[in-house]
Amino acid sequence: MRYWIHVGPLLLAFNVTTCAEQAERVPVATAGDLSIYDAYAPASAAPDVASLYFTVVNGGSVEDTLIEIRLVEGRAELHDVVTEEGLTRMQHVPVLPIPAGDTVRLAPGGYHVMLMGLSAPLEVGGRVPVGLVFARSGIARVLAQVLTYSDVVERLEAAAEP
Repeated sequence: MRYWIHVGPLLLAFNVTTCAEQAERVPVATAGDLSIYDAYAPASAAPDVASLYFTVVNGGSVEDTLIEIRLVEGRAELHDVVTEEGLTRMQHVPVLPIPAGDTVRLAPGGYHVMLMGLSAPLEVGGRVPVGLVFARSGIARVLAQVLTYSDVVERLEAAAEP
């Protein structure tokens, strides 16, 4: 099922998928009833800041919560993109609920992770090691791919297709 969200001058499409649809793909990490898919970070021009995106599928019958993102180097914060009074900005989010039997997608224009205090820009072809800490399921260790901007756009377009 596809949902369209209008954010200021942007129109974003998000697909809601079932656990069965996600099961056809191989997760990059698991923890408890959670499966992590499509972990990636766009290559960054800034030397110390980047973004990180991924999808979490909760195949269980109990809600879980993303409570922390750990990096080997630097720090990470969970953010959301919000629009208030016609202005779009990032807003820090302390935790992210992962409802039972549901999928939560972190993607440009919505929930995402900001990587800060990096010693060098992320380069295409590299990997970013991340620890996603969940309240119930513990830690999911993820190696996120570093992609070009055009690869990121391609993934967003593919996610928008029915």
